[in-house]
Amino acid sequence: MDDEYGGRAAEETETVASRYAWRELSLSDAVALWKELAEWADWLRHRYQLGSRVPPCWWQHEVVVEELTALMAAHTAAYSVPAEQRDLAREDMAAWHTQWLWPTIERLTRISDFSACRPTGCRYQRHRQTTLDGLRDHIDRIATRGDRATGNGS
Repeated sequence: MDDEYGGRAAEETETVASRYAWRELSLSDAVALWKELAEWADWLRHRYQLGSRVPPCWWQHEVVVEELTALMAAHTAAYSVPAEQRDLAREDMAAWHTQWLWPTIERLTRISDFSACRPTGCRYQRHRQTTLDGLRDHIDRIATRGDRATGNGS
């Protein structure tokens, strides 16, 4: 399709899942990401002396794995640059600390239960989260009515 200036309009680009999207990874990609995350999390815990704020059993807490993966991706984006920009001063690194690192570390204690975590072991128990019956009927009603009703199920 041509744009208003007679040139080709931008083609729609295909979107794919990020290499950091655990839910979408193949087994081999997941293994590679686990290795990368384990090394990075060890560095992070030591560098910032996070101790119990990111306990040694962090990898057993799925929500912490997701948060640390996102934090690692943000770190990569902030600290990795094209070779020709290597010597340029950048504010991204400071922003990573104020916008991502410390808010994430503070949030971890609110979104995961570390009360059973000890330096020598973890007794954290994952609980299956259920959805109340009726969701599929609600979706069917929305589809039948042709609207985007939300909330009360009516």
